[in-house]
Formats: sequence, C-alpha cells, structure tokens
Amino acid sequence: MSQAGVDPGSVPKYVGLPFSNEEMWRYHSARYYDQALGHLKIAVSSDSYSRTLLGKEEMLAAVAILCTFELMDAPGSAWKAHLSALPLFDDRAASVPVHSSIIIPQTAVKGISESPTRLDLKDMRLWQNAGLATDEKGELLPYSPSDVMETQNSSGIEEDMKSNELTWILGKIANHLTAGDALVPANNAMPRYQRPLIGLSQEHLLERWNMLMADLERWHASLPACFTATARTRRLGSAALGFELSFDTFEQIWFDLPLCAATMQSYHQAKILLLANEPQESTAIRSTVSARLRSYRHALREVLYHAREVCGISLANSTDSFRVNSVQALFVAGQVFQERNEQEAVLELLSGIERDIGWTTRYHVAKLKDEWVKGREGNHVDREEQSHDSNWFIS
Repeated sequence: MSQAGVDPGSVPKYVGLPFSNEEMWRYHSARYYDQALGHLKIAVSSDSYSRTLLGKEEMLAAVAILCTFELMDAPGSAWKAHLSALPLFDDRAASVPVHSSIIIPQTAVKGISESPTRLDLKDMRLWQNAGLATDEKGELLPYSPSDVMETQNSSGIEEDMKSNELTWILGKIANHLTAGDALVPANNAMPRYQRPLIGLSQEHLLERWNMLMADLERWHASLPACFTATARTRRLGSAALGFELSFDTFEQIWFDLPLCAATMQSYHQAKILLLANEPQESTAIRSTVSARLRSYRHALREVLYHAREVCGISLANSTDSFRVNSVQALFVAGQVFQERNEQEAVLELLSGIERDIGWTTRYHVAKLKDEWVKGREGNHVDREEQSHDSNWFIS
C-alpha cells in the first residue's frame, strides 16, 4: 500500500492523469455552484426566506454571489437568470439594503443591452438603500445634499456616493435607449409588424436626450478632485512577451484610486452611448446639409475621444477589481474604432483580462470582431435586420 493508503496497481491508469490547479479549481467551483443552486431552488419553492427581513437579506446576498459567479463566465445576459427566478424587487424590497453586486451589473450591463433595467429607477427608497443620496421626489438630481456631505468624515464615502450616482444615471440612459420612440417601452419587445405605428416625436426624444446629457454633465462638474487624473504618460514597448502590438496609440491615464478610475471609465462609456444615439431634429426644421454633416462629424470626434480615454484608463490601472469592471466599457469603446491598431489594442486589453484573472471576455472579443468585419466589408444592415438588433451596443 502506498502512503496514501491506495494500492497503485489497483487504480486505473487514466485516473492518475495529472490535473492542473486550474482544472481542479474549475471542478470544485462547478461542484459547489451546483450545490448552491440546489439550496436556492429549495428556498425559492418553500418561500421561507420571505417571512423575515433576515431571510430576505440572506437570499439577496446569495443571489448577488451567484450573479457575480455567472457574470464571470456566462455570455450575454445569461448571468441574470437568478434574478428572474426571485421576486426580490417588489414593493416590499424598499426595506432591504440592496447590494452593489446586484445594482452595478443591472445598470452597467443593461446600458449596452436591449432590455430595460429590472430595478425601478424612480423608487428612491430602494436606491437610497443602495447608497444613493437624493431626495424622495425622484428628480433628476443624483447629487449628494450639502448637509449629508458635511457629515461625511469617513474616508472613501464621498467617492462611493459619486460612483453610485453615476450608476443611477447609467440606468436612466439604458432605459432611454431601450425605450426608443415607443409610447410604451414594452412595445419594442414586440415583432416589428405588431408594433404601434404611432410613436414619440423626434423633438420629444431630443428633449429627453438633452436632459440626460445635462444630468451627466452636472454630475461630472460636481466631482471632487480625486476623480481628476493625476498623470498622463505614454506606454512604451509591446503589450506582452512575444505579442507584436504597441499601445502607443493611447495615453496612460493615472488615478490615485481604482474606484475613481473605474467610475471615470464608466463616465466615458455613458458619453459614448449618448452621443452615438443622439436623436436628430425633425427634417421639417430648416437646416442645411452642411450643418447636419458638421453635427455628425462632431459626434464622431467626441465618441472617438471618449473611446480613447476608456483605453487609456485601462492601460494605467491593473488591479483585478478595476479590470473586471472595465469589460463593458472596453466593449463599447471597441465598437467606435476603425483603425486596425486601435482595434487590436482593445482585443489585447480584453483578452488580457481573461488570461490574467479568469474573467471571461471571449464573447465580447468575438462580437467586436464580427462588428469590425461588417464595417470593413461595408455591410449596411437593412431596416428589417436592424429592427431585431436595434441597439448596436449589445453585450
């Protein structure tokens, strides 16, 4: 008998094949994940968790963990399946503190998907429990009241509050984009031939767009100094050993705090989403062709600037927590680029996240490559095809 108590000759040879640490980690994570799902199903079917506040909080924490686990590896919107199974966001949820692991994926990911946020952005009590400082009126004022800010003596609270405010604004942008010109946002989920023929006017959409842009700019103007980049440098050398790619197209944009870097990257993502989806004034309003083309060129320059800022922030910030939160912003920025060297740089940034920390990005890489091929081939999607893929910022 061996020291392990097993006769080597009695064990089939294939059982002795070596397993890498990564393979063992995947096996154990899948095993425990399956067990967690089993316990979750039992709790949901018995509805026992909803009888006490503690039970609701424990269930919410469990769902947050499972959603984060899914977000690491599930393509598209598959990560949100656990949210669909639980009635956690009903009228009774206002008394339950909502964890940011639920809030942030709901808004950041929805910001580039084709469905509205599950959380009610007008439920101020819910968002206050998630850390948003605002009044009960639900006005477009996601800013911390002065009397609240004067009492904030703990380090990091102000940064958290500003980040939460941007998350709320991103949710409103997501809902604006998915609603389109439909009188009832749910109509956009219907087949094109079943949708009502009457919708909102371009003037109304433009007014709503201007309000969102004003919200975003007021938020930006209210930021404390820690959200300002401390340095801008050029990165020299290749991206990785044996990889012939230079990042010198972009500046490295440095911040003192990873949270501030991630928040500013989300700000640039929000600007791209709004600028790329700006409604146009009605053609009945007199405007020259040159004036409209100048507007288009200005928007293109602006989105290109913000896309480069997204990449520059990623180049200077290498903490795992930051890189995990940068995936969606890089995906949005990548769709802006037309130059091959900029596209390859985004691919390397995304691939490096999966290579270094295991957070799956291959789905985003494949989607970007597909979009770029269409662009190089000059494929213009016709209206019928576009109706099934109405937002080109899709995760």
